[in-house]
Amino acid sequence: MQPNKLKPNIALKKRINVLYEDKSIIVIDKSTGILSQPAKNSNDQSVIELLKYYRKAQKQKFTYLGIVHRIDKETSGLMVIAKTKIAHRILQQQFTCHKVAKRYIAVTKGIPWKNRSMLSGYITRNNSGKRTVEKTGRKGKEALTRYKVIESFKEHAVVELAPETGKSHQIRLQLAHICCPVMGEFLYGNSKNRVGGFSRCALHAAKLSFLHPETAKRQAFESPIPQDIQNLIEKLRSKKDK
Repeated sequence: MQPNKLKPNIALKKRINVLYEDKSIIVIDKSTGILSQPAKNSNDQSVIELLKYYRKAQKQKFTYLGIVHRIDKETSGLMVIAKTKIAHRILQQQFTCHKVAKRYIAVTKGIPWKNRSMLSGYITRNNSGKRTVEKTGRKGKEALTRYKVIESFKEHAVVELAPETGKSHQIRLQLAHICCPVMGEFLYGNSKNRVGGFSRCALHAAKLSFLHPETAKRQAFESPIPQDIQNLIEKLRSKKDK
């Protein structure tokens, strides 16, 4: 399938905002609903396809775009993309060696028991093939995520999370495992409906820090909480005050 074409009345910046670019890397702020890279049998737009539009608009000639890490389609926030194969290899090594610092903001249904702690476990698949978290690691892959509760309401919380490993759906799985699923969760909640009725997973990649693949200097970027999640937080605050 061909990706959906950009509608002329929707600005490219509202889908991917290029925060920084040089000859080695591009750092973007991705909107929700955008895939990290093209997927088979999917008509959804991806970061790679949108960056090609961006490149065309900027009349740039670079041809290499290497996805170094992924964030879920519904997760908004920061990504770094390599523009050369060398930069791609160096950045991938940093992710593998845990030299990249990431911070996510999530709104959860349920309040973690401790205000600050480490979520640990092993991600595996159950008999039906669905991802799950187990305490022992005979078959699973270890997942570690530090977290702290930033704000709590009657039955919800705003949580900052720092994953120390990079497994698929790691944050969503681990929060669901402690009975604090992300608002809008549709895979790992307790029902077939989205948790809390929110329209997407309320998860945002807010901070990203890594060593520049060419200069080796630390680069740090931040992305503000998007309006839909901010509106959700304000709604929860207003209910708390009543």
